Amino acid sequence: MRMSVSMHRWCGRVALMVMGPLAAVATTGRALAQTPAGLPPPPPPPPWEGTSTAGSLLLAPRPVEAPPAPPAPPAEPDKAAVARDAALEARVAALQASIEELRQASAGTDEKLAWLKKFRVSGFIQGQGLWQWFNDAASPNLVSGSLPPGISANSVVAKPDPTTGLGITTNGDYFRIRRARLKTEFMPTEYARLVFEIDPTPPGWNGGVGTIARQVEAQGIAHWTREATTEFAVGIFKVPFGFEILQSDADRPFLERSWGERNMFPGEYDTGARAYTTALHNRLNVQVAVVNGIMEGEKTFALIPDLNQGKDVVGRANYDFGPFDVGVSGYYGQGQIVDPVGLRFKEFPRWAANVELALHHTFCDCIGETRLFAEGVLAQNMDRGLNYAYALPAFPADVVNDNVTNLNERSVWGRLEQDLTHWLTLALRYDLYTPDASQSNDGRATYGAVAVVHFTTGLQYMLEFDHAVDNTHAPGSAAPGKEIEQLSNALQVRF
Repeated sequence: MRMSVSMHRWCGRVALMVMGPLAAVATTGRALAQTPAGLPPPPPPPPWEGTSTAGSLLLAPRPVEAPPAPPAPPAEPDKAAVARDAALEARVAALQASIEELRQASAGTDEKLAWLKKFRVSGFIQGQGLWQWFNDAASPNLVSGSLPPGISANSVVAKPDPTTGLGITTNGDYFRIRRARLKTEFMPTEYARLVFEIDPTPPGWNGGVGTIARQVEAQGIAHWTREATTEFAVGIFKVPFGFEILQSDADRPFLERSWGERNMFPGEYDTGARAYTTALHNRLNVQVAVVNGIMEGEKTFALIPDLNQGKDVVGRANYDFGPFDVGVSGYYGQGQIVDPVGLRFKEFPRWAANVELALHHTFCDCIGETRLFAEGVLAQNMDRGLNYAYALPAFPADVVNDNVTNLNERSVWGRLEQDLTHWLTLALRYDLYTPDASQSNDGRATYGAVAVVHFTTGLQYMLEFDHAVDNTHAPGSAAPGKEIEQLSNALQVRF
């Protein structure tokens, strides 16, 4: 019984403990519901949802996207901007119209000036400072084979000029324009070309006597195939005999050609007709010509281009194998001697044969190209008598019925060139010319060295030294033993 009462009391206490807070909550809710309208609203609920069962932080709510803003009303057009755009469009249209007018006008001008694209101008100038020294035997001061008293081999003395009658001196040191070439080419079609080259330097200095003309040609070109072309021409041109004659003076490091070439083919140019054929990707060159036989360096070139009725025939063939090439040349014609006092005239046959070899290869890219050239010539009666009067055949006893005594010439030269980068070229040359091979110790040997400094494209300086020993002599006389030294400084500009 006591236990029941006690249990009853304990249950009542528990009920009061539970119901008391609930009644308070209910009373609070009613009180809140009855809150007058003037009071502030209750605080908002916390900014999270749910409760972690572990009692940790509440989860953050998802962000609420803002409703899109209503579209802005269209802006009023800027009248100033509209005006500027209209003006810009007008200027662009006017500019386009001007460009079209200029294009149409230039089209007519281009058509009128189209011939200029077929016109080519080139040339070069070689200014030279020359110093010369002679031994006694080679001195220009000799009188009857000996030096006058008190006159040394290199003294400057007065002497007459036999060609002009003017008084000159024996001075061998001077500046001069060695060559000044201006070349124009016009090619109206791919089948025709006009070439006109002049050298307006004083006569006698440039290898030509009494004329400034060099290459003057009318050319026709036949294209047989893509690899075979023949160039026909008539006019003044270089004689196609050997490599040295045809090489441009602007490409050769030495200012002058070999001594044999200067005596057998003085001036290099003759007048006639020619045909040059190239084939096999320009590796094969075959050149033939018919010429008067009077070279540009001879005194009658500009007066009477040919002293006899016969014409001379010359030809050359060369094949380039890549690192080296070989070639052969031949010449046959008629020479002549003229006695202006006795009015005698005598013709005689003359011929020459040439073999040429060349090596051109770069053995080391760090240095540059190596070039080696060599030529040998055997000839008969080819000397023109410009430097040695006794090198011409003499009149026979019977001018009408007898033949001249033939003179056999020999010429050989070799040249080594080495590029040392693109700034410097060094070269050595040896040449020997014999105007009469029937005599012993008859010839002139020349040893030359040159350094070429390439400043830039088209501009170079050449410092050259040559030593010559000349023992050419007339039959029956002794070898003279002449020695000549030359120091040449030359500046070349080409375009």
